[in-house]
Amino acid sequence: MDDTGIDRCPACWSPVSGSAEWVLLSQHETSEGDIEYCQSACGCVVLLLGGDLLKTVPTGAGLGHRPMGRG
Repeated sequence: MDDTGIDRCPACWSPVSGSAEWVLLSQHETSEGDIEYCQSACGCVVLLLGGDLLKTVPTGAGLGHRPMGRG
């Protein structure tokens, strides 16, 4: 939550609803700790190391982008 009281995606800063869920895409152990790749409802991906935010990949609505589909 930011100083406005609105929950935001940590990657693209788009507002998220109170019931927003993250999808675990992948998880594995490394010598540095547990790595998790998670995708938000807006489509952004975050990389967590030991539960701490390590990297963000903003691809969601907050940037005005839409995921590219095949076909």
